[in-house]
Amino acid sequence: MASLAESESRAESHTRCWRIQDRDEVLWVRRADVRHLAFPRHFHDDYTVGLVVRGANRFVYRRRSLVAPAGTLCLADPGEIHTGEADLDGWTYWTLQIPAGMLTGLRGDLDEGSEAPPDFPVGVIEDPRAVARLAAFFRIFRAADPLERESRLLAALGHLVQVHGAERARDRRHAVEPGLARSVRDYLADHLAEAVTLSDLEQATGAGRYRLLRAFARAYGLPPHAWLVQARLERAHALIVHGVGICVAAAETGFADQPHLTRLFKRAYGYTPGVLARSPRIP
Repeated sequence: MASLAESESRAESHTRCWRIQDRDEVLWVRRADVRHLAFPRHFHDDYTVGLVVRGANRFVYRRRSLVAPAGTLCLADPGEIHTGEADLDGWTYWTLQIPAGMLTGLRGDLDEGSEAPPDFPVGVIEDPRAVARLAAFFRIFRAADPLERESRLLAALGHLVQVHGAERARDRRHAVEPGLARSVRDYLADHLAEAVTLSDLEQATGAGRYRLLRAFARAYGLPPHAWLVQARLERAHALIVHGVGICVAAAETGFADQPHLTRLFKRAYGYTPGVLARSPRIP
């Protein structure tokens, strides 16, 4: 652990990304040195697991203010709203962005065919064994042969799921009218690139605008317009990963133009769409 932290302490302020193909899914590895940045409330479609190697990651997760110091893990479940804030010294961390299906399948292997996705409710994990296994993966993933890389990854993720992953409830959120909230979300998802109005949502759901706004915010932690921006960013991310040009991705996801996408993308993720498009593939 010490050598990994020492090597990262001298890094410049930037983010690097690598993509690893696992069957039909892509696993993302990122190394970020975060300084003078505050990430607004946002979510990811995948699981995010971060290993802090310098400083401390201060963030809000499930309405709790948390601190993940060096030598701990910070986690976020798919769809969970979270933030991030860097002080003057900032922090450095490695992250894994893991497709939900991968961890759900792993949990099924470990728990006699369970189909429930794992849930990481605490946000910060202090577990030397989990840290050591994840650090070992980050040290070798670029140079190791596929068998060693996959074995170390499974050792790290298997430990996390088995020791820290609870069974995720089907509807864990304390929502007012969760059915109405889902209807709003589904409409937004189906009209991702369109200029949706509250009148559209009223007509689609049959509910008044105050009622649907309250139900949605209670269920998803964001107002509909902010959720829609995040969903557009996640969709643009996926398009760029699959080789779609940034300008085309911006147009297909409802952004005014490429600079508009780039500005919001960097604010949410800490790096630009260009960094994502140029990220090397690990064979």
